[in-house]
Amino acid sequence: MDTSLLLESLPSQGETILATSKLTGPGGKGFNQAVSAARLGVEVNFIGKVGADEFGRQLVTTLQQEGVSTDHIYVDANFPTGEAIILLGSSGSNIIVVNSGSNMGLTPADIDHSEQMIADADIILAQFEVPVPVIEHAFALARAKGKITVLNPAPAKQIPASLLQLTDFLIPNESEMHIITCCDTDSNESISEGAYKLIQQGVGSVIVTLGERGSLICHRDGSIPIPAQRVQAIDTTAAGDSFIGAFCTQLDAYSDKPLDNIIEAVQFANRFSAIVVQRKGAFQSIPYIHELIDIQA
Repeated sequence: MDTSLLLESLPSQGETILATSKLTGPGGKGFNQAVSAARLGVEVNFIGKVGADEFGRQLVTTLQQEGVSTDHIYVDANFPTGEAIILLGSSGSNIIVVNSGSNMGLTPADIDHSEQMIADADIILAQFEVPVPVIEHAFALARAKGKITVLNPAPAKQIPASLLQLTDFLIPNESEMHIITCCDTDSNESISEGAYKLIQQGVGSVIVTLGERGSLICHRDGSIPIPAQRVQAIDTTAAGDSFIGAFCTQLDAYSDKPLDNIIEAVQFANRFSAIVVQRKGAFQSIPYIHELIDIQA
């Protein structure tokens, strides 16, 4: 559950400031990504865990209202539902602090209960808001069944080589890319060098989101910059999540020109997330498919 505090500017260390307003609503990286994909008209199933509390019930109800299957969302009686506190400056920049709660209670056994659902899916998407061993177990099942695996390494941490080898697409933002590889994210060349090290360890492709600079697709044979849409951002809270959700809806596992498909998927995701940053709120800012009639024009 997200609580956003709107501020004139983000505080410096030790500073006390007053918020201008407060917004509370469903959130989380997986939630926002699932809603983005569902609003684009694809079938989405969610594997996760919530607490036995009102926040958990609200999150499940909202996902159901968005058309996301919640059959594999489990209830943890020992931990509360995860929460995020978002400090949002007037320029659109933000600071986010997460209390993981029941998210970290997800287990490999929960994944085993969802094995048939994984077998029926085309793409498996995960984030680091659940335990890494659980993601690795899910990706191993997905790979064994020939599925595409997409990892959003956020919140950022070092990624085990065993998980990199199971990841088709790794999608960090620039700060996450720096934490993972120590590369200089001001330079596309440096990002490409960092990405190539990850590709050498087994990742299929690395797609780095760079805010107003767009995105950088890094693959085994080089890198391709994709420019961003030029817009006035007022809230970047769900920008990366909406990008990833939209990107996944455009992947074609059977494309005879996979690189062209990746480029088109990133271009689509850039346009989709450009709409999101022009609106306030997290999942509330994500557009529906009927708003996107001309998005591919």
